[in-house]
Amino acid sequence: MFCPMNRYLAIEIIREEKKDSGILVPEEYKEENSAYSLVKLLKTHDNSSLEAGMKLAVPTHMIEELQLFGKKHCVVLENHVIGFFSD
Repeated sequence: MFCPMNRYLAIEIIREEKKDSGILVPEEYKEENSAYSLVKLLKTHDNSSLEAGMKLAVPTHMIEELQLFGKKHCVVLENHVIGFFSD
């Protein structure tokens, strides 16, 4: 299992479900990417006050993807977390 260190958090990006609107768009149309992403916290470094399972808001451009042993891992530094959602 991948264990983050040095204030990194292992995360999973929560993708929004795309709804089929039935509207035809040109092939060259690119959907606008959001500046922020909703992520699920999988694992923290040893000194974090955050807990696995939390849903966090982070800047999309700060998410780093690691490709190790044929598996993709997403990480973000804890100080880039903007906030979390409570139930």
